[in-house]
Amino acid sequence: MTDSEIYDAFATLVARFAAAASLPCSYPGLGFTPPTGADARWLELQWFPNQTQNYGMADDGPSLLQGFAQLSACYRPGQGIMVGTAITDQIIAAFAKGTTFAGMRVERKPWTSSIIQDPERHMHPVTIRWRGFVSG
Repeated sequence: MTDSEIYDAFATLVARFAAAASLPCSYPGLGFTPPTGADARWLELQWFPNQTQNYGMADDGPSLLQGFAQLSACYRPGQGIMVGTAITDQIIAAFAKGTTFAGMRVERKPWTSSIIQDPERHMHPVTIRWRGFVSG
């Protein structure tokens, strides 16, 4: 499994979630214009692959691939935080511990971080940790 295949599989899960929730989504490296309007809502995905761990002595021994994604619930200020927490509850349920993609597995229950507030938007990041073993 390659890094590209892992990201692509995860981004596909995010796209399905976003479509089911009727929320536009920003993906790393792609142009995106957030929706406008006082009650606008959207998602933003960030991708963080981490260091590979070796689990075999031979050059073709197994390796642990791991990393995390942050899928943020975003909305315009002035709506109260429940707008974001309602979306983060859905994200946490959709990417529950045990969710699999491209041979990887969500290793623990996703969690939300502190709300990031700026004049244009509020963000509720949800961290989704993943890992999986590959051979060779």
